[in-house]
Amino acid sequence: MRSVLCFIFIGLMLQPVSMETKAQKTAVYEGLTYYLDKTEAFEAATAEGKMVFLFWGSVDCSRCNNVKKNLAAESLRSLLDDHYILWYSDVSEYDRNAPEVVDYLSAVSDPYIPYPALCIIDMSDITKAYGLIWGKQLAVYQLYAMLNKYVANDNISDPKDLNRAYVSQNNLVVEGDAANEEISVYAVTGSLVDRFRRTEQRLTHDASSYPSGILVVTGSSGWTRKVAVRK
Repeated sequence: MRSVLCFIFIGLMLQPVSMETKAQKTAVYEGLTYYLDKTEAFEAATAEGKMVFLFWGSVDCSRCNNVKKNLAAESLRSLLDDHYILWYSDVSEYDRNAPEVVDYLSAVSDPYIPYPALCIIDMSDITKAYGLIWGKQLAVYQLYAMLNKYVANDNISDPKDLNRAYVSQNNLVVEGDAANEEISVYAVTGSLVDRFRRTEQRLTHDASSYPSGILVVTGSSGWTRKVAVRK
């Protein structure tokens, strides 16, 4: 009986240590939880069917702290929760040539890349970074446009398909090869929200009247994209 109680006591003593060790692999900035370990971030993204949002920066960087605050905005928090796993990599531990991050920062030719650097990693090709931006005090609307752009195009199967649709500052931005086609916007229920003609390869169209939520954008040339509208 004494030996059983001893084992129970030891187990209870070790439990907080185990929990503390696990907690050290994540960090909370402005209410958002970031994975600190690349492998764990990728495993979580794969399990949840999400993309990875890499934040390469420093806790002592004022630009980084401003971007962290902007990422915590209500409109962005919902987008991040729905589609991304956050991975924070500190420059003091991983410089731009560290094997954990070099694939994602190599597109920047400046050897003194200013942080923070932000990018998106699609689990279908974990060697590439998309939407890489760096060294800026990015406003909420700029960060939203970046994140929403890749959510909008998460159903692209052909890498040669250049058609894009995303929402930025209450505008629907449509890009692609065709300079003259009809664009239709539908709710997920199938009801028509808007219809207009695109007369240039990149068109910005007023979306202030669109309802919040996921909308489906189609082009008469045969492509379909999803966009997320947050208000």
